Amino acid sequence: MKTLSYPTQLSLFEAMLDGSRVATSVTDPELQDNPLIYTNRTFEALTGYSREEVLGRNCRFLQGKDTDPMVIKEIKRAIEIRKSVTVTLKNYRKDGSPFWNRLNIEPVTVEDRLYFIGTQTDVSTEYLHRQVLAEKDEEINRLLLPILSISETMGAVTLVGEMTRERFEVLTSKLSEYVQKNRSRHIIIDISGVFWEQGYFSSRLLMIQGVLRLMGTKLYVTGISPKAAIEIAEMREPTKALLTFATVQSAIEFSQR
Repeated sequence: MKTLSYPTQLSLFEAMLDGSRVATSVTDPELQDNPLIYTNRTFEALTGYSREEVLGRNCRFLQGKDTDPMVIKEIKRAIEIRKSVTVTLKNYRKDGSPFWNRLNIEPVTVEDRLYFIGTQTDVSTEYLHRQVLAEKDEEINRLLLPILSISETMGAVTLVGEMTRERFEVLTSKLSEYVQKNRSRHIIIDISGVFWEQGYFSSRLLMIQGVLRLMGTKLYVTGISPKAAIEIAEMREPTKALLTFATVQSAIEFSQR
């Protein structure tokens, strides 16, 4: 088999990098300010900067006012000690638009000379999705009011807003932790200030009741509206019926019998 000449191999390698979906760059730390000495076409497409505009410059031109200085410090430290590093940071394109960049830097040595190879991946969609989920979790926790201790053996929580499946999961977890920590024998859930999708509310309350029963705790549901009363009355498992009351005070009095 005929061996390709070195120039041909180099051209093929560059074409392969330019055809890659991953932005790639190379810096030379032995030159002043560790400048870029190579970028592929994907780097140009990602950042908006042409190769001619960036070669010879340190890649800090991608940083901006909201780039986390602690992440920059982590990158600098890795370069100083010649170690690989992977971080996610906010960078900016030539037109000023931001994007979240998952940056990986690897030190390589070629003919006794050190270089750093960087790969950049736009993870803005993934990052923003995680941010939305985090905000959603925060909203769920904000709407879920604290569990109050009415007595040594009884706790109560008042729910407000829409009760989604996610909020029910948080509620179940918090009640379980509360009961375990406080050894409560009675838990009151007041639902007078909530609304929900039709069809699953009563089943979720039954699930919470089942969890608490296994922990030796009784559940009392108060603030029953006509809508809630109808849905609970239509449950197919009457043997597991919830203990319901019009007011919190009625539930407290019942628990003391």
